[in-house]
This record gives sequence, structure tokens and C-alpha cells, in this order.
Amino acid sequence: MSIHRILCRACFIRTIFPKNKVRCKGSNFQGESPLKNLLNDASSFGEGQQREPALEWATQPYAARPGSGGDETEHRTPSQETTVLLFPGQGSQRVGMGRLLADIPAARELYDLASSVVGWNVWRVCTEGPAEELARRCQTAVVVTSLAALERARELRPSAVERVRGAAGFSLGELAALVFARALPLERALQLLELRTAAMRAAAQERPGGMLTVWLAADARLPLALKAAQEHATECGVVDPVAQIANYLYPNCKVVAGDEAALKWLESNGSKFGIRRCARVEAEGAFHTPLMHKAQLALREALQSIEVSRPLVPVVSCVDARAHGAAADVRRTLARHVARPVRWEQALHALYARPRGEHFPLTLALGPGAALRSTLRQVNARAWDCSVQIDV
Repeated sequence: MSIHRILCRACFIRTIFPKNKVRCKGSNFQGESPLKNLLNDASSFGEGQQREPALEWATQPYAARPGSGGDETEHRTPSQETTVLLFPGQGSQRVGMGRLLADIPAARELYDLASSVVGWNVWRVCTEGPAEELARRCQTAVVVTSLAALERARELRPSAVERVRGAAGFSLGELAALVFARALPLERALQLLELRTAAMRAAAQERPGGMLTVWLAADARLPLALKAAQEHATECGVVDPVAQIANYLYPNCKVVAGDEAALKWLESNGSKFGIRRCARVEAEGAFHTPLMHKAQLALREALQSIEVSRPLVPVVSCVDARAHGAAADVRRTLARHVARPVRWEQALHALYARPRGEHFPLTLALGPGAALRSTLRQVNARAWDCSVQIDV
């Protein structure tokens, strides 16, 4: 299938709202890049769209206490009586996720709603696959499953969900956290996820790259290794090569991303700089680097047409390790998300910072995969002691 057809199928004006009269601007592809078409589509994101009655409930708050994002509530409530939510990102998906939610009506309703918005069967793809389709649609699948996991958490620990006073999400998981905090309407977040997927894929096809997890020795010289990798890529003919940290996971583990020539050089020569081990990340491109700049532009355009509010509970962003502020801050940060490093280690430090001797909150790690708790253990073992995985 051509990139033009892929992008047209991902265009929300046609796919999510097929009765909409707005024409897909990518339909005349002669001489234009896929990313240019995505930018055009993003500029009209949401035009002429009326909210369907069946979607009205999706705008109701996940956050149980409107206004609870203020500092006063945080100081009045003892830490051990509060809850923090962590939402996973891309790569946590697995075929079969969601099956533990089959008998929870609210979770199944969420999957049905999501399917009606995005135009494909989210429940089937999550629970049955195939793996190739799940990988292609993993961004939406992971966010929906993470939010559905909240419904299981309500059954297992109802009071804990009512006491949520903070949240964070790894990369795309931040969108799930913002939906919970009522900063983004669910249906608009789902549309944005589909656009995010298409824009990142198009950027990756226009400038191929990859991602590499690296485990570092205590005396590792990663900045020098990245610089040498860039120099090698330049010698191979790559113009303005990219090789940089894309994910800050924990002190001795990072994900680097960039041009393929640079990554191959790191795999062969990294040990000279204290890289103990490295492993490829299954990703379509060099996410969270400047190679995603055009995808960032598409998201920025689309976000201008989406209703955004200040989060009702603090959501710490992994772009800058700060809690989101007003709506303009949410828009700006979400647009930068795809082209900026994921500062997860720093976000966790910000989320769990508290005076010495104070108790830690209960943490619920939601959705598929165990990476969130594994990373938390490396960053803050005491916070990990108070964490629980809500399996799906």
C-alpha cells in the first residue's frame, strides 16, 4: 500500500467522521510529501464535527474531585492516604491485553466507544491481534487499555481511585493521564492519537532512523559516544545526522535514537565509551528526536482545534518534568512530545519528591506491561514499595 493511501486512511476527516463533507486534503498527492498532506489535514482538524449523543459521557470527568489539583488539597491530605497513577507508553502492548477486563461493563463500554471514534475494532485488536496490526495501532490500543484498567482498579481498590492526587504517563501515556485529569475530552484524545500515529510514521518514512536501549557503566561517556556516532554518520554521507538520548529511563539506562548509520556505529563501538550492553527497540523511527519535527508541526496544528482545559489533578509531564499548567501549556507540551526526549526519570523524581521521613502514596501502575514499576524501582525504591500493578 502506498504512503498516500495509508495517510488518507489515517485522515480523520474521512476515516473517523465518514459523513463529514470536508475533503481529505491528501487526496491529490502529486509531487507533495506525506508530511505536507498531514500538515494540511491537521490545520482543519475538527472542522464541522458535531459531538454525537453517544459520546457525551466521554467528556465527563475521570478525576473524582474537580478542583483537587490545587496545592491546598495536596498539603492537607497525608501522603499515605493519596494515590498516584502511572500510564504506560508505546512498547508495552501485547496481544491479549484487555482480556481481564472482559467482565467489567464499564471497561467494555470504553472499548466500544473508542472503536466508534477511530473506526476500527479496538477490543479485537487488543485481545486477538494479530501482532502486526496491534503494533501498527499500538498508540490508541495502549491508551484505551490503560484507561480501561482504571475500571478494574475501581473494582479492586475503589477508595484508591477516589484519592488520586497526581499522575504521569510515559510518552503517549501522558495523553491517558490528561484524559483522566479531564484536560482532554476522550474522543478528541483518540482522534489526536490516530493523527499522532500517522504523523510519526510519515516522518519516519521520510527520514529513516531507529532507537537503541543502552545500559551504561558508572564511568560511561555517553555524550562523547553520541558525538562520535554523529561524526561517523557524517562520513557516511548523512546530512545533519542525529544521535541523542530519546528516553531517560533510570541512572544507568537510556534509550538513544537517530540515524541508522549512527546507531550501527554505537552497537559496534559503544563499549569503548562505557556502554555495557545495547538492544534495539522495536520502533518505526527515531522517535523523540528532531527527526520527528514535522510530526510535531502536525500535532501543533491539530491541537489548536481541540478543547483543552487545565488538569483537575496534577499531571507531571515527561517533556520537562513539571506539572501541566493552563490549557496553553498542555497544547504546547503535547505538540513537543514527539520530538523531545522522554524525561521519565526526572518526571518520577518530581512526582515523588517529598520531605525526608514522609510516607509515599499508593501508586497504581495501569495497563499492559511491567516496565513502569520496574523503572520506578530503579529510580525510587521506597515509592516502588508502595506500588501495585493493575493487570489487564
